[in-house]
Amino acid sequence: MITVLLWGDRWWLPHHRLPVPFAEPGQAADMLASAWRDPAKKIRLVYQPDDFATVAVDCPNANRATLAVALAEEHPVVFHPGHVWSHEPILGAHGSFNTLLHYETRPALFALVQQLQDHGFTVTSVWPMATWLNALPPELSDSGAMTICAIEPDRFCLYRHSGDGVRAVRAGRHGDVLTAVAAHLGGVAAKTETEFVLYVTTDDALVEKLNERIPVSEAQVVGVLAVWEALAKQAVINPRHPAQLLPPVPRVSFPPFLTLLAVGCLVAALGLAGFQGRDYLAARTGRAEIEAEKQTLRRELALLQRNEADLLRLAAEKASLSPDPLAWAALLRAVPQGLPPSVVLTRLRADRQGFRLDGGVSAGLPEAQWRHWRDCLQGAEARWTLAGFESAPPTADFTVRGLWR
Repeated sequence: MITVLLWGDRWWLPHHRLPVPFAEPGQAADMLASAWRDPAKKIRLVYQPDDFATVAVDCPNANRATLAVALAEEHPVVFHPGHVWSHEPILGAHGSFNTLLHYETRPALFALVQQLQDHGFTVTSVWPMATWLNALPPELSDSGAMTICAIEPDRFCLYRHSGDGVRAVRAGRHGDVLTAVAAHLGGVAAKTETEFVLYVTTDDALVEKLNERIPVSEAQVVGVLAVWEALAKQAVINPRHPAQLLPPVPRVSFPPFLTLLAVGCLVAALGLAGFQGRDYLAARTGRAEIEAEKQTLRRELALLQRNEADLLRLAAEKASLSPDPLAWAALLRAVPQGLPPSVVLTRLRADRQGFRLDGGVSAGLPEAQWRHWRDCLQGAEARWTLAGFESAPPTADFTVRGLWR
């Protein structure tokens, strides 16, 4: 599967240093098709037009339908049938919950996907640029703080997850993009906690000029990737991640399945009837009438065969949507490893979003033991990201949270 990026008014492709521009959104699919040279046309789309919006919102810890009801008054787009929207995993802090809401301010994605399909492309999934950027870093810093900034001469998109679990996205188009990015990143270098900073750029010179305005601190772990290199990376995003912008493919329920099965049986019956009725038709009508009747039967047979093919396609799509199991067993193996003797765990709760560990400290807890347990939790087997694991050992009750990767 090939990852492509629609950013503003141009396409970016893996291993291609030059973009594929288009004058207006209606030409985007045509321009991509004209520039495509790969025989494979199965793509994962990263979608960031200039009028795409991402905002931080407080919300209930609930499913998509409940979330839409809660956000509809302030963001009515969640109930608009022509606009797509999605959100990041819901996180909680101090008794409240929050997420990042992604949505179109102008409906365009459904038309784009249809036009791409007309050109022979298969669009497997569509993701906001912030979600894709979040999937690029190989690992987090010790503090859990992370900043990924995509930058080109007239656009930028920045995703930040601070050490205390606060997430933010900033994106826009500016004449002086370096000044805009520097304003958002100005406070990062001043922090004493470690932070992973990754630049995804179309020009390394932009990063060099940005570093002149924002000096890199010793606490920062900085990396640089070209956009075409980042698109070539196999950045893994869970297919059940709530930021998926395409609505799910309807599953085949039992009654429709029986209907399609009956159609298949009818196809076979019509084929058999065609052969058995041929002699009867020959005896009653002339050859011309027989040929006309055969043509009619062929058309009806072709229509029913297409319905049967749709059944097979839906069954294949249903199978492809089966999610990989979450790492429950790996988590249960990791939790007791390196657990300090003075730490008492009182509760472990997990769901499809992530998990939460509650506990307390029964006696003095050395910092080395606390750090060792954290390293065991986020070891090589970990398929989760820790959020809210304080670097200093607690003196009383504590909570550790994690999100499935």
